[in-house]
Amino acid sequence: MHIIPIGYESDRVVAPFRSGYKVNRVYLLSSVEDVDAPTTVLEKHQFYVDKVRKELEGLGIIVIQVPTNLIEYLALIQKISKIVIEEKQKGNLVYINMSGAGRLTSVASTLVGMVHNVKVYYVDATGYADKDPRMITHGYSIVEGTPNITMLANFQINMPNEIQLKALVKIYENEGIKTIDLIEYLGSEGFGDYLVDYYRLSRNEKTALIMKFNRNIVDKLSDSIYITKIKLGRENAYKITNTGKYIASISGLM
Repeated sequence: MHIIPIGYESDRVVAPFRSGYKVNRVYLLSSVEDVDAPTTVLEKHQFYVDKVRKELEGLGIIVIQVPTNLIEYLALIQKISKIVIEEKQKGNLVYINMSGAGRLTSVASTLVGMVHNVKVYYVDATGYADKDPRMITHGYSIVEGTPNITMLANFQINMPNEIQLKALVKIYENEGIKTIDLIEYLGSEGFGDYLVDYYRLSRNEKTALIMKFNRNIVDKLSDSIYITKIKLGRENAYKITNTGKYIASISGLM
């Protein structure tokens, strides 16, 4: 299946499938229903979404339109990552077209592809139709003949492990969460080491649990500058950094 954020493009979305790319399903990510924009902008965007959808369905491809804020970087990363994770869990091959919208979506698509090790491709344009009547037919970019498609090479990006990601996302969603609340959350998510009734533990057991929590989770996230530790009264609590927000967003857990 293919994930395609779409802006004012048509050829760059459809050309690969016209030329023989085989696909059962396409996710079209569009801002039509998910942004506050002038009516003329939304109508123009809707025109290309409808045009591309009709062409893809004419080729026998199932199209799933996903409302997505294409101009909000973290929201875009979250949406693409979530789809990638869900489809990979089903055992499906995932491709992302990075050339169907603007520069921001290209960067987001590429980053998600590298983190989750899926194929990202770029469709070269043979010309451009900006302020040209041909834009109605082609979109901003014109792709004539057999499209030249570049598959990007993926570089490995090391991510936190599963429990660290769970903790990071929880901190993102609950800024200022305290140590005990975070430990209890991880226990509720099935991480056995933290599936305890903290307040029924002995002093030594509490100390050992918090030391393990700090060593395996807090220190790792802090050293990577994903979170910062703060004090709320006498208790430790946690805030996510801007870098941490990107990692949490691309985890596919949001």
